[in-house]
Amino acid sequence: MFTKFANWRNWRLPVKLAAVLIVPVTIAVGAGVVLINSQIERADSYAALQRLVKVRAALIPVIEGVQAERRIVAEGVGPEALSEQSKRTDDARAVLRDQIGRTSLSEVVTARITEVQNRIGDLTVLRDRSSNDIPAVIKIYSELTDSLLDVDEVMASEFGDAALLRTAMGLHHVVHVRDQVLYQQAVVLSGLTRGQLTNAEVRALVESNVKLGYIADEFAALATPDQMKVYGKNFSGPDIEAQRTMLAAAVLHPTSDAAATGNNNANNRPKPLPIATQDWTKATGAVVTAMDSVVTGLQDDLRNTANRLRDESSDAAGTASAILFASLILAATVGFVVGRYLLRSLNALRRSALDVAWTKLPEMVATGRGSTEIEAVPVDTTEEFGEVARAFDAVHQQAVKSVIEQASMRANMRNIFVNLSRRSQSLVERQLRLMEELEKFEEDPDQLANLFKLDHLATRMRRNNENLMVLSGGDVARRFHQAIPLTDVLRAAAAEIEQYQRVMVHTAPNAEVVGYVASDLVRLLAELLDNATSFSPPNSQVAISASIEAGDIVQIDVVDQGIGIDPEALAAVNHRLEAAGEGVDVEVSREMGLFVVGRLAARHQIVVRVDAKQGKGTRAIVLVPAELAPRREESWESFRGEAIERQQASWFQQTKAAAPPPPPAPARQSPESARGFLNAFQRGVQRGLPENQESR
Repeated sequence: MFTKFANWRNWRLPVKLAAVLIVPVTIAVGAGVVLINSQIERADSYAALQRLVKVRAALIPVIEGVQAERRIVAEGVGPEALSEQSKRTDDARAVLRDQIGRTSLSEVVTARITEVQNRIGDLTVLRDRSSNDIPAVIKIYSELTDSLLDVDEVMASEFGDAALLRTAMGLHHVVHVRDQVLYQQAVVLSGLTRGQLTNAEVRALVESNVKLGYIADEFAALATPDQMKVYGKNFSGPDIEAQRTMLAAAVLHPTSDAAATGNNNANNRPKPLPIATQDWTKATGAVVTAMDSVVTGLQDDLRNTANRLRDESSDAAGTASAILFASLILAATVGFVVGRYLLRSLNALRRSALDVAWTKLPEMVATGRGSTEIEAVPVDTTEEFGEVARAFDAVHQQAVKSVIEQASMRANMRNIFVNLSRRSQSLVERQLRLMEELEKFEEDPDQLANLFKLDHLATRMRRNNENLMVLSGGDVARRFHQAIPLTDVLRAAAAEIEQYQRVMVHTAPNAEVVGYVASDLVRLLAELLDNATSFSPPNSQVAISASIEAGDIVQIDVVDQGIGIDPEALAAVNHRLEAAGEGVDVEVSREMGLFVVGRLAARHQIVVRVDAKQGKGTRAIVLVPAELAPRREESWESFRGEAIERQQASWFQQTKAAAPPPPPAPARQSPESARGFLNAFQRGVQRGLPENQESR
């Protein structure tokens, strides 16, 4: 399996096309999947940031609630207002807890939130002691607010995207600035309640003002031009200037714990703060309101940016998926169209080539006829497949011309052979008739034996001429006009060969071979007998017998006692017999006998097979169909009449009209003269036997 897979040159064309396309398609799909996955992950991260924005949005009301409680405690308006504000703060805390429960936060944020929640749990005790020590309560509220702001800063740092991080940190700085303003408001309100500020409160105001400027500078470094424009617009106006003026007056006014400079009378006591509570509350409220608008704007900007980035990432993932899918569809379509065109052109070329190779050219070679006009391969393009198709058309055209030329040459050669065979056969027939005339009136035994030898040599020459006619594809002139008994056919075949005295003809069944088949069957059996006598010991006999098998098929067996044939050679002999019957060219110079046997057998659907065993002789089996050798019913009268007729007629008759009429039969001889003629014939035959057998 691995060897077949590694031998890629033998892959089919669809597999090769798929292998060519699968590499870029795999790379494109991999890159597309990575891109889509990254966009999806980015969209998920923006979704997490959206949830974080909601957590921050829920955290800011908690910070504002704590800052409001601090302001109420510093203003000292009473427990009712503090109780109402505490309820609002607790509601904001509940919303924050619910939002945190639905959001997955980092470990750092979770730890900070847990710490702050523990500190917020102490608000109940802090609210109860709010009327006892206002500066201490304000300090604890401020520390809690700083913890909440630290949580907000940690959450702001979780925004890893640059477009969100700047806005998130800017929002934190603005919330921090507003916390400093509210802290200053609470400290000054605490001093207005007592009439004067302490040194610690003044230091705290100064530090807060410095911190406020530092945080504002950090916001300016991170904010966008539009955000700075909004920030500058909200921090300008008479209220802002009034708040700054009153804060400066509070910081510069003598503190309540400053050292006395004179007597402790009423004239030497420090004067109360030159600030009206209502004016201070109004001015700081205006600043906080301006800060709230900035916070709201930044929150909306952060939320909208997170939503926009998530939508863009989702859209990018969807667009990448659509492009990838469309690319795959396009690649599949292009691959299918191009592959189908290539396969269609290749299949058309293949079908045309196979049709020419297996059908058209063999038919033209077999018939020797055909037109020089060829059918072009149905590929009309001008690219490589079209060029191959045109090249094949040129090869086909040249092959057709060669076949026609070869067929014409073969026809000329066949006509030459037929002409030579007929001329030679005519001379041999005349020679045989002359021999018969001489034999009839010759009484010298020695001379008669020589005449018989010449007669037999002429008979073999006639058979060779007839074989040449068969090889040329023509038909021989020597035909029987009437049905011939099967026994006479076997004897006639034995008389056709050189070593006829070695052939033992067994009695054949009562069957007659039709006239137009008898002459060909005689030549077929003569060739088999000639081979049997040539390839068997000279002192052995060759037996020829016939029997009627199932279906009235006549089986003729030619058996010799030679050395036999090995299995490979036997298979080759049977193959040559079949090939000769199918018209396939063989080496006629070496196997003319087998070729003639195959041609004659195929002409009448006679089956010829050779069976042999090494060292046990060879057996040739001839199966004649029943319609070519039907059974006959004989009577004594018909047999006697047929015998008398045979005495008056020769074995074979010429079909040519130009042949001369046979000579008149000689006068009937007496038994004594016939017996003497027969003895002289036998002595002449014995003298005429050759000493060495000629192999074929």
